[in-house]
Amino acid sequence: MSKGKRNAEAEELDLVPIMNLVTILIPFLLMASSFVTLAAIDSTLPAIGPPAEPSDEEPEETLNLSIAITDEGYTIMGSDAVLKSEGPDGEKGPTLPCKRSGCDTPDSYDTKGLTEMLTEIKDRWDDEENVILVPESHISYETLILTMDAAREDPSKTETGDDGQSRKKLLFPNVVIAGGAQ
Repeated sequence: MSKGKRNAEAEELDLVPIMNLVTILIPFLLMASSFVTLAAIDSTLPAIGPPAEPSDEEPEETLNLSIAITDEGYTIMGSDAVLKSEGPDGEKGPTLPCKRSGCDTPDSYDTKGLTEMLTEIKDRWDDEENVILVPESHISYETLILTMDAAREDPSKTETGDDGQSRKKLLFPNVVIAGGAQ
């Protein structure tokens, strides 16, 4: 009896349902992939390497503009100076304190005030295009992006470009993100 079962031919697999599924799935996946978009924000990494060779020429004074982002607000530093605000008790704090204490949300940072202050700095240092952001390690991604936007351009002011077109005033378009402050 068992010999008869061994000699029986194996049935062929019915692959039609699987092929139908693949035929429907491929166009669906191709259509769905067109809805995925990626955005990139231009940023520069800090330069690593040996210091520049000293030259006989008098070095040109640079701004070295940095913005520290803390849970108290923005502290703006440049040309070996730190701009600090003085509170009513005479205590020194960040250059632009938060609108609400604790900076619990990205909206609590004074980005408009930052743009205005950077516009004043840009008027004095017209050739400078670099700014270094130094966020604390717990600063949110959205806060960092809002700060980058505030440092890149002033939407309230316009300027005429080389092509004669009116555009937003550029402040510091080259943003470098440094390691987080502790």
